[in-house]
Amino acid sequence: MKPAVFPALIVLVWTFMACSKGGDGVAGSDVEKVALEFVQALGSREYAQAHALTTRDFQERNTVVSLQNSFEAIVPLDWGPMEPIEVGETMADWPGKKPGDLGWVYVSIGGDVYSEAVIVIVAQEGGATKIREVEYGRP
Repeated sequence: MKPAVFPALIVLVWTFMACSKGGDGVAGSDVEKVALEFVQALGSREYAQAHALTTRDFQERNTVVSLQNSFEAIVPLDWGPMEPIEVGETMADWPGKKPGDLGWVYVSIGGDVYSEAVIVIVAQEGGATKIREVEYGRP
C-alpha cells in the first residue's frame, strides 16, 4: 500500500465508525435518552411509565393496555432476561419526517434465544421530548 493511501484509509475507517451510530446529529442527545428510557420502561413492564413518555396524539390512539399488548406480542412474558437494551442506529432525517420530529431511533433488546427491537420517532411537544410513533419488531 502506498504511504499516502494508508492515512486516507485510516480517515475513511474512522469516519465510517463515527457515522455508524447516530452519525447524523442525534447520538448522545435527548432523542436517544428518551428512546432508551421508553424501551427500558417497556422492558421493565412499566407500561404506564412508557405511555407517559409518548405524545398526546399517541396516547389518544394507544392506551396503556394496547401498548402492553403490542410489546408483549414481540417480547412475551416468558422471554427471560432482556439484556442488553441499547440504542443502535439513529437518524435525524428519514422519509416521512414531520415538522417537530427530532429523530428516528432503533433500540435493540437482547434475549437468550433471539433479539428484538423497537423503533421510535421522537418529537418535540410543548417543550418536551416525547415518543410520537412506535414500530415493534425487527425490520
